[in-house]
Amino acid sequence: MKRKIISTLLCVSMCAALMMGCGQSDKSDTKENKKTEESKDVAKDDKLDLGLDADSVTVATSPGYEPFEFEEDGELKGYDVDIWNEFSERTGIEVKWEYADFSGLLGLLSSGKADAVSAQMSPTEERKDSYLFSDPVDYYGSTVVVAKDNDEIKSVKDLSGKKVGVGSGNSMQQAVEDMYPKGDVKFEVYTSATLEAMFDDIAYGRIDAVLAQDIQTYMAMKANKNLKIKVLEPFAYDTATIVFAKDNTELCDAMNKFIKIIKEDGTLQEISEKWIGADITTKKE
Repeated sequence: MKRKIISTLLCVSMCAALMMGCGQSDKSDTKENKKTEESKDVAKDDKLDLGLDADSVTVATSPGYEPFEFEEDGELKGYDVDIWNEFSERTGIEVKWEYADFSGLLGLLSSGKADAVSAQMSPTEERKDSYLFSDPVDYYGSTVVVAKDNDEIKSVKDLSGKKVGVGSGNSMQQAVEDMYPKGDVKFEVYTSATLEAMFDDIAYGRIDAVLAQDIQTYMAMKANKNLKIKVLEPFAYDTATIVFAKDNTELCDAMNKFIKIIKEDGTLQEISEKWIGADITTKKE
């Protein structure tokens, strides 16, 4: 009889111990889960809130325009790219990239395949009818580039009767067309060629000049000492912006807030000096 009582007491004790262990384990798990959730909330709270309800943003660009957007060893790099890298790091919103020729970038917006275009695009009256533009991310000079030994073309005023290369969709073409309303300038429009390919065509005599950004041209000359070209004085200074669909005011407003923040804290200037070697974030007079 005593043995039965002792055995029963031992079983009860063991069950009680097991139940207590399970209870402590459950409490421990609950505490760990709570800590994990709190950590997630803290991480979320640490991110910059621009009022966007989005996990990701798709940005369209056209690689091949060093130092603004180009690929190196399969990685997209450049001035515009680093702006979005900074955006992603501060907000926690993933940035995805879509590639297209410059002339096809706005089409990606219109079709809904991209949320923004970041490719040194300037606002024009025609573009403003269909798209929204951010505040400027940088300023550049619109220039005429000619062969180094070309003494005939000294400025944009000397292009009458000349064949001028320009990238498809480049707003500089419209500016020059406005200067020559009678169509005295013949344009060779390049849909996918790089800037250096256009400069090669100057050397081969296929075209007389190229319309290009001063910054991009100087960077190309620095990278390739064999280019036999010269850059004329800019005939205008333009703004480079980020472009959005006409109805996407939420993302446009958020990006303007972000641009203001990184301008004021000096980050945008740092990105500029990293890729350009100078500050291109302030307006030229």
